[in-house]
Amino acid sequence: MGPCTFAFLAPVLGASLAVAAEHPIMAAALVTAFGVGHTLVLVAAGGSVGLAQGLVSWNARSRLSAVLRKGSGVLMILGGVYLIYTA
Repeated sequence: MGPCTFAFLAPVLGASLAVAAEHPIMAAALVTAFGVGHTLVLVAAGGSVGLAQGLVSWNARSRLSAVLRKGSGVLMILGGVYLIYTA
């Protein structure tokens, strides 16, 4: 939940208000679908905290951790070169 939620909620409310006079069930379904989808994302984020903590608490000397960090660095550099090249 945050201030940017309204940016996604506003079009849903606009669409549901536009169809509410002729199709009230459809309007309610749109708002309900938004609420369920938004809630599922929050539940998934909260449920994955244990997984994220396990990944973060890897030993700094771990070979896989070092390979992932170096690989991520290479991908970031390649992405930056690509963005500069296409600019």
